[in-house]
Amino acid sequence: MTSQPSFTPQPSLTRACAGMLLAWVTLTPSAPVAAQLPPPNLTHVNNVNAAGNATLHWDVFSPVGNEEFLQNEIKVFDLQTNPLSNQWHIITSEIINGNLILPTGWVMPSFLYDANQLAHCYVGIQKTEENGAVSVSDMSGFLCSIHVDISEGASPGTVNLVWNSPYALSGEAAGGPFILERLNESTAEWDPVADLPDGVFGASFTDNPGPCVQALVYRVRQMASNGEDEHVSNVANLVVGTVGGETPVVSHVDVASGLAHVHWTFEPAEETLGYMVYKCLGNGSGAIVGTIDDPDASDLVISTSLAATEQESYQVAAYDCVDDDGMPNPSGAGDCVRTVFLEANQVPCTDRALLAWGYPVGMAGDVDQFIPQVREGGGDWVSLDTLSGTAQTTVHEGAALDLMVEYRVLAVGGDAQTATSNLVEVSFEYPDAPEAPVMKRVSVLDKGSVELVLATDPLAQEVAIYEFQRWNEVDSTWIPLTPKYPSSLGFPVNHTDLGLNTDEFQYRYRAVAYNGCEAVVGESQEAETILLRAFRSTTPGMYENSLVWTPYDGFKNGLDRYEVLRKETTDANVLGQPLATVIAIQETHEDEVGDEFDSPGTFCYQVLALEVPDSSETMQGSASNWVCLTEDPIVWIPSAFTPNQDQTNDWFPWPPGQAQVGFLGRPQGDNPNFKMDIVSRWGTSVFSSQSIDDPWNGRVGGRMVEQGLYIAHVQYLDGAGSWRSQTVPLTILPGK
Repeated sequence: MTSQPSFTPQPSLTRACAGMLLAWVTLTPSAPVAAQLPPPNLTHVNNVNAAGNATLHWDVFSPVGNEEFLQNEIKVFDLQTNPLSNQWHIITSEIINGNLILPTGWVMPSFLYDANQLAHCYVGIQKTEENGAVSVSDMSGFLCSIHVDISEGASPGTVNLVWNSPYALSGEAAGGPFILERLNESTAEWDPVADLPDGVFGASFTDNPGPCVQALVYRVRQMASNGEDEHVSNVANLVVGTVGGETPVVSHVDVASGLAHVHWTFEPAEETLGYMVYKCLGNGSGAIVGTIDDPDASDLVISTSLAATEQESYQVAAYDCVDDDGMPNPSGAGDCVRTVFLEANQVPCTDRALLAWGYPVGMAGDVDQFIPQVREGGGDWVSLDTLSGTAQTTVHEGAALDLMVEYRVLAVGGDAQTATSNLVEVSFEYPDAPEAPVMKRVSVLDKGSVELVLATDPLAQEVAIYEFQRWNEVDSTWIPLTPKYPSSLGFPVNHTDLGLNTDEFQYRYRAVAYNGCEAVVGESQEAETILLRAFRSTTPGMYENSLVWTPYDGFKNGLDRYEVLRKETTDANVLGQPLATVIAIQETHEDEVGDEFDSPGTFCYQVLALEVPDSSETMQGSASNWVCLTEDPIVWIPSAFTPNQDQTNDWFPWPPGQAQVGFLGRPQGDNPNFKMDIVSRWGTSVFSSQSIDDPWNGRVGGRMVEQGLYIAHVQYLDGAGSWRSQTVPLTILPGK
């Protein structure tokens, strides 16, 4: 379209207005008046908003010499130079954060003016002060806001637009071309419609946006005469076309095979051609996801839907016309309606699933009830419960851990419609149970500790946790021992139980296996320590030690035999030597030590229980406590001797190298194992010895002692390192 004048400027009115302003200027000042200044340079008008405000802009004040800015004064007229108010608007500088800010614009108040109704034209003067003298500038030229008028054109689907120039009253034509723009409803951007040449008369244009129902919104922009700023008009809008039918109502949105299935109700009018389906976006806009050229359609599956993984929302609009470019032009869309979005997860280490779903906001008639359902192994859907329309969570207990488990939720609406949620598959994970652990041995280490050895499943890929437990006879409970031990792939588990008394008590053990969910999934056989007892014979002249022990029943393969070990020392670092093999059904053994007189007389015993070998010929053993017996030393001390050198009974208590002793303890380092003191009847020491190989020959200093009664004090060590003693009256007799 070509631009056409919308009005004719009147130079006589301009001159009359100027005369009025100059007259006001001469009447107003009371202070001394300096020379005339240049007026404020009005540059452009923009920011015409819905309330009718507009913003007038000018160049910032530039002082000459010592002059200071006082104020700008603005008055508003219409295009016929009629004042729209008798008021002059005074704009002064401001102090902001301690800084003087000179004004560069003025927002026209909407309670006095409305820039959406007509063009507003502005003139201004500027006042300054220098050395007490006030200067008043000349009046500026007129600068007007661009005002766009809009109306329907004579031809169907056309729109007439007319607007003024910002320089309509000043007579200038120094701006850039007029740029006419139309608001794009889909993108919310301004699309260019036409560029029209600048002119003081403004311009007009007839637009042909098409026959469809639409709300048309226009504005005009123009570069200001300074080549930098831009005039922006008011926003002019007009609804054109004929609206037919009502807005479609989305009743509900199903989710089928992971895709949204939109259902709506609508009574199509005669002119209805079809429907457009929009996906509602988070910013309040919508994206077209489907078009149906069938006025009788009432549903659509959205092929681009992501409803399987996120909650979606849809709305539908009907259209009854098609634009010139072939695109359907719908009327307004109805409300957005959401899908029912379900999330389901296993409650860890249980057969339970937690279901939570998003509410289908906008569903027609709201939701009367929710029905969560489950399907296991691809079977039929089974309803878990019927919940109120406000419920959004539930828990399913007793899910099949070895089958595929699927969940969905049905939302039953107030209009009897049913919206199905997305389908969620839950993989119930439960740690595998290893084979039951095997207690390989429960073996006494020393008086206060027991060694426990456990074999685990060699095929177990997942780590299990193993805990040893000791039986408490007092309250008949199993006491857990710490720590617990992780193991997989058959790595054995060892533990030492401390703080015990293995010489007096038996201790019974077992082990349990926990999976990653801390549930008991396996238990070993029980096994009890061997408690060994030993007794010396009480029959005089009998040197026999009796051993008795508790049976060992902790081997998985069964008991093969017992081995009895013996050592002749209490030193824990000395190993015992095999003494006897005892059959599995016997728990006793007799050890004859009468031929062991030359030993120290201490005999320590231990019993080993040996398992029946497995296929790999591996044999496990479990040891008892050690028990030590000490025989009484045998030391023969005579009561008389005849030291007359007749080779008979010449030494006391025996000849050198012929000691009559048995089970005598060994010397303790540098300390002797034998002591003998001979004293007279008056208590005088006559002889001392610290060795069994150093007897007395009845002489002191080489001379024979007197015959008669003496006392022999004899001390000797037993095999356990304890001193024993005898005091014997000794008579020295003459020889024959």
